[in-house]
Amino acid sequence: MNILVRNQKKKYVIIVSFFAWLIVGCENQKYTQCQEIIAIANSANNQAQKITDSSQEKLAEMKTWLQAADVMTIAAKEIESLPIKDPKLINYQGNLAGIFRIYSQATYDAVKAREKKNLSALKIAHDHAQEAGKLNQALVTKINNYCVAK
Repeated sequence: MNILVRNQKKKYVIIVSFFAWLIVGCENQKYTQCQEIIAIANSANNQAQKITDSSQEKLAEMKTWLQAADVMTIAAKEIESLPIKDPKLINYQGNLAGIFRIYSQATYDAVKAREKKNLSALKIAHDHAQEAGKLNQALVTKINNYCVAK
């Protein structure tokens, strides 16, 4: 009987250990996936900021704004290509890629409108960029809250 109790305890310990490992493994995977998304987003934002900061004195040089738009397009593709498994993060991943595409398109549209001296098109592009900024702030808060939650 003593052997039977020991065997049951071993099974119990093995089962509990397995579930603990599974939970910790899932949490680590979630954390890693969060970090990957955040790293790409931060890198793209920093690159675009450097590009646009360097061109503030030379606003006439639209080439720098196009470079910033290209950075956002590339970031959207990189975010979409991440092998995310967590269902909630998959949703955030798609939304964030969409926001980067809105920023990118708004920048392309603004350059085109400026070249054609089309103030109404420039205003629309500006409005799209502002809306993307609001969506981005809300999404970043959601991602951060989700990624730090246990």
